[in-house]
Amino acid sequence: MASLAGALVAFSRIADFEIPAVPATDIGFEHDGATLQGTLLAASEIGPILLIVHGDGAQDRWSDTGYLPLINALVGAGVSVFSWDKPGVGASSGNWLSQSMHDRAAEAAEALAAIRAQPGNENRPIGLLGFSQAGWVLPRVPSLTEQADFLVLIGAAINWQDQGRYFTTVQLSREGRSLEEIAAELDRQAKSDQRRFGPGATYRDYVAAERAAGRPEGEILTKDRFGFIRLNHGEDAREHIARLTLPMLVLMGADDLNVDPLETVSVYQELIGMAHPQNRIHLVPGATHSLLDARYYNYQLPDQWPFAAKVRFALAGRDAYSRDVINIIAGWIDETAVITQ
Repeated sequence: MASLAGALVAFSRIADFEIPAVPATDIGFEHDGATLQGTLLAASEIGPILLIVHGDGAQDRWSDTGYLPLINALVGAGVSVFSWDKPGVGASSGNWLSQSMHDRAAEAAEALAAIRAQPGNENRPIGLLGFSQAGWVLPRVPSLTEQADFLVLIGAAINWQDQGRYFTTVQLSREGRSLEEIAAELDRQAKSDQRRFGPGATYRDYVAAERAAGRPEGEILTKDRFGFIRLNHGEDAREHIARLTLPMLVLMGADDLNVDPLETVSVYQELIGMAHPQNRIHLVPGATHSLLDARYYNYQLPDQWPFAAKVRFALAGRDAYSRDVINIIAGWIDETAVITQ
């Protein structure tokens, strides 16, 4: 048994969860009164640089090591990577829950300026890669700065409320609920959200209503989370997508349980499919929300992962991604970097 365990480790990708052994520079920048801290991993001195823009949640620069398999693969392919702690997370000050999607885009623009200002980066191709919620962030960035040369989106949502309905529909379907039960629950949630997050709604009223309905205290939103949702629940990316002229790579997992992949692909194809010759909009077969192999890792929330999936991921590293996803991303960045120089 010990020899089997040793063999598994020897042939695993455990090293993918370590920070790449390349020159690393800690870089800070200011935004909206907060100081954000991140790390630039230099794959080379002349190649493209990719900035990572987080999805939802209190994420540090490496997303608790979850980003590292992808980052290791990209750095190995010659793509330098910069990622930073969200406001109020890790070494960054501030509070990410106080941010609108416009605030997040302005923060990304400041990060771009900080990286562009590093010696030798004046003319290097620099782009952004964003996950999930970044679908409301990245399309805004080109209107705030000319520093970005390309954009990559993974699991990007289009409309906040549509995304919520899709998530709930999938969740209830997987629980075995009937179509009638799902429709009734969606209607109930829509009316509840209108009361909770509409004009004049207060956190005190929300808490009182939840307690009156018998909601367990642990399921009641914190004041900060309530404010974050109220600030952003009307988001729709279409207006900003329609204005994009930068080259874009949009990748959606065909088995995404969080965001409707067909809607996102359809919207991007309709609005900017031909806006730039380098645009690529792909539905990836057998892939999850974050483009992992859906056979082993398709869960809506991280806390739903069983122990076996966590162990498999720890051993698989970059091989946990579906099909040829990482090569697609690295290859597209390489091709686009040549064109934008």
